[in-house]
Amino acid sequence: MDNSIIKVLLVDDDDDDYLITSDLISEIKRSRYKLDWIPIYDKALEVIGQHRHDVYLVDYRLGKQSGLDLIQKAIAAGCSAPMILLTGQGDSDVDIRASEAGAMDYLVKSKLDSSILERSIRYSIQRKRAGEIQSVLFKISEAVNLSPNLEELSNTINEVLSTLVDTTNIYIALYDEDEDIYSYPFVRDEREADRLGPERLPNTFTDYVRKTGIPLYADVETQKRLNEEKQIIMSGEPSPIWLGAPLKIPKGVIGVLAVQSYTDPDIYTKDDLDLLSYVSGHIAMAFERKRAEEEIRNLAKFPSENPNPVLRVARDGTLLYANKASRFLQDYWEAAIGMILPEDIRTKIIDVFAQGRNRDDEYCCGDLAYSFTYSPSVEEGYVNIYAQNITQRKKSEQQRKTLQDQLTRAERMESLGILAGGVAHDLNNILGPLVAYPEIIMMKLPGDSPIRSEITKIEKSAQRAAEVVQDLLTMARRGRYEMTPVELNEVVNSYVQSPDFASVASKHCKVGVVVDLDEDVPMIHGSVSHLYKIIMNLVINAFEAMPEGGELKISSETRHIEKLMCGFDNIEAGQYAIMSVYDTGLGIRKEDQKHLFEPFYTKKKLGSSGSGLGLAIVYGVVKDHNGYIDVKSKLNEGTEFIVYLPVTKESAVPETDDQAVIDIRGSEKILVVDDLEEQRELASIILRSLGYKVQVASGGREAVEYLKHNQADLVILDMIMEEDFDGLQTYQAIIKIHPGQKAIIASGFSETDRVKQAEKLGVGRYIRKPYTMQILGKSIREVLDEKSQMVSA
Repeated sequence: MDNSIIKVLLVDDDDDDYLITSDLISEIKRSRYKLDWIPIYDKALEVIGQHRHDVYLVDYRLGKQSGLDLIQKAIAAGCSAPMILLTGQGDSDVDIRASEAGAMDYLVKSKLDSSILERSIRYSIQRKRAGEIQSVLFKISEAVNLSPNLEELSNTINEVLSTLVDTTNIYIALYDEDEDIYSYPFVRDEREADRLGPERLPNTFTDYVRKTGIPLYADVETQKRLNEEKQIIMSGEPSPIWLGAPLKIPKGVIGVLAVQSYTDPDIYTKDDLDLLSYVSGHIAMAFERKRAEEEIRNLAKFPSENPNPVLRVARDGTLLYANKASRFLQDYWEAAIGMILPEDIRTKIIDVFAQGRNRDDEYCCGDLAYSFTYSPSVEEGYVNIYAQNITQRKKSEQQRKTLQDQLTRAERMESLGILAGGVAHDLNNILGPLVAYPEIIMMKLPGDSPIRSEITKIEKSAQRAAEVVQDLLTMARRGRYEMTPVELNEVVNSYVQSPDFASVASKHCKVGVVVDLDEDVPMIHGSVSHLYKIIMNLVINAFEAMPEGGELKISSETRHIEKLMCGFDNIEAGQYAIMSVYDTGLGIRKEDQKHLFEPFYTKKKLGSSGSGLGLAIVYGVVKDHNGYIDVKSKLNEGTEFIVYLPVTKESAVPETDDQAVIDIRGSEKILVVDDLEEQRELASIILRSLGYKVQVASGGREAVEYLKHNQADLVILDMIMEEDFDGLQTYQAIIKIHPGQKAIIASGFSETDRVKQAEKLGVGRYIRKPYTMQILGKSIREVLDEKSQMVSA
């Protein structure tokens, strides 16, 4: 969101709900809001019709009338601003009816807080904005086909842009590289409306954007900086605000699209620059295509000399004329002068005569692609076809689409990761008592207690739930890895020889397994346990893709890679250790492949296999290893997942004996810092049962205040506490009071870089919630028993 005020109208007949909503909006710090309130149905409909608000919050019940009816009537009357329905309690039927009525979102009042409300408003406005942008792009695309020339195309572009951004002062400048001049196919300007002639523009905003190829938001401060840096030379009285976006095509920048204001420095926001940047590429392609069409028409006046194909075809499809450049098309069609052209061309000829006007189309001839312009001469009974080779342009468009798909997929995975990470954090806190208390209870029960079996079952179920949560963290790329030099082949072999593999293989006895590992695969830098999960999940996925049997092949090799075969991901050129898992199973539909690594996206029977996180975990772990993944699949032929991991020249770390028995009891004083009461209570019970003296603090600031006047042998810190004072910041403040203070971080969700910063400052261990008595006790003793190290000045 930018700094502009977002105007919100609440339609609700309850005074208390208005006060609650007002309080929630006042808590939002990310953007500025202005809340208006109307409790009356008819008055609300009248005000909505004035289109003075950015978003509307509508209560489901408005006295005897319905908020759904209000939304439907408002939209029917032309309201395009997003509508969000508020209701007292969740109801799936109301949710569906809200969507059918046109509501952008549906919120339950009892579950509402400022973050949920802010997110709903922000997403609703963004979705509305995205819809408007798509409409603009569609109209621009339509204008390319309907506009007879550049001037009319420019007018149409201005009309559609004006629906999203102020175009009182707008111009399109096209650059002629040979002449080093700019021409203006379109200018609308309050002060310089007559500036239509070609001109040189050295050291101007326009020239700066064209040369750098970077969009520019030139407010007064930016103008001053660029002037001081000699990037531009100011002349006359500049506009207080100027926005420009480069017009880019695959060959380079052909010009600049710009808007400005002479009086209002706040008329545009950074969002407006993003909009111009987004549509400028489409405008550039539109201009380039229209210019090419005009060139074709000019060259068509001299068809024999035209370097592009020019043909004349009779109404019945007979080829009447073809210039020299048309030889390839004639050979492809096997049609000499006087012969009938193929049926697909004849069909279009008939259609062009019926319409009586030009028609543009694309035509593929083997590996080549052409743009065809059919120009009918109805009275003479023939059609001229002006062709242009657009093979390179089509390849560029496909590459751009591939890159956009990859970016969209990465953004979607990032969003899902953020969601999963947040859920995992909350679940870990909830699971803490379930994991730890059974261990404590079992210590207090006699050996022959009849409930020991039930307690054990609770413990195992809780630990399994904790493993699923850890899968969520791994998928979300919020887990914690211990990375060391690793032999990929050893990890593969350890899995293939494991009980895990034997168990899944026994359930698919019709599947033959082949392991083909290159002995010369070099070391990689990674986490053995997480690489094991990659292999396990890919192999299980392959087995399940072959319900009727088949062959599963696991292989490894080393190659220098420049580009992935299927382009599922971008890759940095270099030497990679490659592991592939291939099956001869059912294959994956093309439309499903882009969703492969999304959590819970599956075509398997619900509940029949795993948690639905397998491939999402694979994606997260591969990315955390700075690796890449590619997928090849054909329906009913099989699928191959290929993992690329960068090699390292480091040597393997010698194994150490970590099995020494440690007495986890102690008598030292420990300060537990956690913002959740149940977590503080759980840690206190565990520690006191081990003999420690315990003090608790409900947040970082309280802990710092306590340590100003007291000592603690060790501090156990939660990582995520107060919004502006987390575990790292707490420890930074503590070591100012007690340098060298021993500490442990315990958290259900941690930003790895902040944990590492804390460790560099002196935190001795990181343990993941939910923890057991053994894990917590062992970590405490290891940290407390470490000898103090001298730190050189």
